[in-house]
Amino acid sequence: MEGLTYEKAEQELEQILDDLRNDRIGIDALAEKVERASKLIVFCKEKLASTEKKVEEIIKQLGL
Repeated sequence: MEGLTYEKAEQELEQILDDLRNDRIGIDALAEKVERASKLIVFCKEKLASTEKKVEEIIKQLGL
């Protein structure tokens, strides 16, 4: 997922969800979209955890 940002992943997830809600994903593509969504979710969770850790380290360095 090189070059992917949190914002792009979130937008793609929103699009997949919207497509699912509005029946715009055919049965043939359903498994592929669900797999992609699961990878995007993992990416976003890891990005959030990494960012949280960095922010905590910065705050710790500042002595706050």
